[in-house]
Amino acid sequence: MKLNTGIENITAEVKNQTLIVWSKNPLKILSSALLNGGLVEANGIINVQVPEGSGKDMNDMHWSGPENFLINAANQLQLSKDKVVGLMTAAKMKNVVSFTESYDAVNLAVFVTAGATVAVTAGEPAASKSQYQKVGTINIIVIVDGNLTDGSMVEVVKTATEAKTVAIRELDIRSRFSGDLATGTLTDSVAVGCTKKGELIQYAGTFTILGELIGKCVREGVKTAIFKQENISSKRPLVERLEDRRLSLETIISQGSKGKITKDSPNYAQVQKQLDSILSDGKIASLVIAALRLDEDLEKGLFPEKNANAIDLGSFEEIVQTALKCSSIDFLELSINKSKSEGDPQLGLFTKCVLQAIVKKAQSNIV
Repeated sequence: MKLNTGIENITAEVKNQTLIVWSKNPLKILSSALLNGGLVEANGIINVQVPEGSGKDMNDMHWSGPENFLINAANQLQLSKDKVVGLMTAAKMKNVVSFTESYDAVNLAVFVTAGATVAVTAGEPAASKSQYQKVGTINIIVIVDGNLTDGSMVEVVKTATEAKTVAIRELDIRSRFSGDLATGTLTDSVAVGCTKKGELIQYAGTFTILGELIGKCVREGVKTAIFKQENISSKRPLVERLEDRRLSLETIISQGSKGKITKDSPNYAQVQKQLDSILSDGKIASLVIAALRLDEDLEKGLFPEKNANAIDLGSFEEIVQTALKCSSIDFLELSINKSKSEGDPQLGLFTKCVLQAIVKKAQSNIV
């Protein structure tokens, strides 16, 4: 499968489950690659799809460590290991996404493979303790037909990373460890190459046209690649977005009923069916999303200072009553706890309010 680069003497194709971006003349490349990472000169960049299961067993015939794996992949493609920068991913190469852009005499090509199986939020301690083996890496390759300074290449990396994070935010992808808004996955990589043609380009940040185009390509590329790989879109059902926050229907029923309804309860299946139906209602889904957003802002200290220590759910409870057509008596029986308890750290004030009301409504709908 050949891909367009829009750059003279540079080709891109998928061969043997590997994306090969190749230049007749050496490129200056800056990357976080596993093979020949750092600032180097090389003719190409390869992004190799790892066979499923590789790495779980270190005696696996397909797996002898990441660097050796990439060297072997280069050898099989008859490419010198000293002339390529090597990335690897579990994402399928058939799902690679490419974009080209140009302005003045500068052409740009961007290639993205992506999966969000193990999304993570930068700075959370659980990630460094992870034992996950299945990894959905986001790999970004940017090729600029121009003469980037070392500093501007760093800016390309920065701009691409910022754009990737925006794309993840727009998909509402959550950390698999905390349920917080993710910033990437455990093993993301970026590679930036330039042809060294023309006048020096000193800047590639978001205030430049080049940076703007890189950001645009990466942003759309990451979203498209994740959709192709994992069918994740911003319009996916609310139930899926709740599960991303570690809120399964079972958890919601249990916590919303204060533990009175479990999988062993005789009416569990009926409550689950009603709950699924209620959450599919667009108006109710919007209310749940609003509650989740409010709790996130509250947890991160984004409420106005005068209100942060005196949260009043009264107005929100009235909205919930109206949306769910709850009677005030039924609603008051919910006994909303206005602080997080150690038993259910996932539920904030507003989320607990609306989910308990929804579970109550699901119960009342059962004849």
